[in-house]
Amino acid sequence: MAATVLAALAVLLMGADSRLDWTEGIRSALLSALYPVQRVVSAPILLTQAVTDEVESHFQVHRKNEVLRKRLEHLEAENQELGALRRENERLRQLLNEAQRLKRSVSAAQIIAESPDPFHHTVTVSRGQRHGVHPGQPVLSAQGVVGQVSSRSPLSAQVILLTDPNSGIPVLVRDSRVRGILAGTGSKDKLELRYVPSSARVKTGDILVTSGLGGVFPKGIKAARVEEVVRDPHSPFAEITARPTVPVSRLEDVLLLEQDTQEPPEQARTGNSDKEAS
Repeated sequence: MAATVLAALAVLLMGADSRLDWTEGIRSALLSALYPVQRVVSAPILLTQAVTDEVESHFQVHRKNEVLRKRLEHLEAENQELGALRRENERLRQLLNEAQRLKRSVSAAQIIAESPDPFHHTVTVSRGQRHGVHPGQPVLSAQGVVGQVSSRSPLSAQVILLTDPNSGIPVLVRDSRVRGILAGTGSKDKLELRYVPSSARVKTGDILVTSGLGGVFPKGIKAARVEEVVRDPHSPFAEITARPTVPVSRLEDVLLLEQDTQEPPEQARTGNSDKEAS
């Protein structure tokens, strides 16, 4: 019976509250009193959530930075490869231009090895007997004379450089037409012009080109630039040093010059060659 009375009373109170809002003030007071307790209870949860969000954000930034770093490394590697390709294309373009200027059959080769002997300057190139390479064959670059083939194997050949102490080629001064022998000294940036009379017209800065004598190198190919001329009144010959036009220590590609069987004799073409060389 009591339960029924209480239930009826509860229903009446709920109906009255819905119409008259008797308990609104009580609820507001209770909520205000409980608010600090709710804040204290929820503080650890909110703090944990904030820390979790911060840590997750940090890891996301770290992952993004790692992706960007790897992408940057990849782009830098690609840029270096592109730079190397551009430099190689430029070298090949210069070689092609030189081959067209010579109007002779040539074959391009890469330098694949260099002798470690500091007193004998030789390199190995990527063409050999199977490609028609023969001893004595002249080797050039876009800047001028490199040297001559000294020996060969089926797939490669050894080239003695212009700077080797055993190297010597006939040259002439491009402007004054004075002849001499350009000899290696064992230094990759120093040559000697020998057997030039002290009275000859040779000065610092003169360009030395191949003379065509001996029939190995065509006439007029750059070989060196005169650096110093010393004249001793007691010596019949001047002491002349020169620097090779080809940076032999930085060579990567060369041209092997083929023999021109159609080339006219030296005596018949001297006049034209002199004009071309000048």
